[in-house]
Amino acid sequence: MSDLSVQAKTNANTSSSTSSNVNQALDKDSFLKLLIVQLTNQDPTSPMDSAQFVSQMATFTTLEQTQNMSNAIDKLVASQSNQSLSEQAAMIGKKINWDEMVTDSNGNTVIKSYSGVIQAVSLKDGSLSFQTDDGSQVDPSSVTEISQVGEAEQSV
Repeated sequence: MSDLSVQAKTNANTSSSTSSNVNQALDKDSFLKLLIVQLTNQDPTSPMDSAQFVSQMATFTTLEQTQNMSNAIDKLVASQSNQSLSEQAAMIGKKINWDEMVTDSNGNTVIKSYSGVIQAVSLKDGSLSFQTDDGSQVDPSSVTEISQVGEAEQSV
């Protein structure tokens, strides 16, 4: 059995299993299984070239390290989001002013200014937002001013 027929047989075996999961990417376990099938079905009188084997192992190692790095980056992003949420919690009780683009009755886009006191800070789908006392959800990037709430405003 030549390398070509082994690869064809391997491709036939894996194509039937992967065709049902078209959207699923090959992970390191799939790659390793494929390599094992290839080694198991190789012709003993004409084994795989050692350079080709080393190349495939290097590819496997690269794939594994890339996945490890991706997982580490995902954890870092989640950690940063949680840290941002903790930092933004200090905004609770502050008065903010913010601008939003709205369409007026004539169909023109205008900038309208609002103000409110932050009652809560939330993190959903990686996006921070402030909830004000009137129930508005405010994107922190639209905030134009932050101030302390005056005593008269606090008692309301």
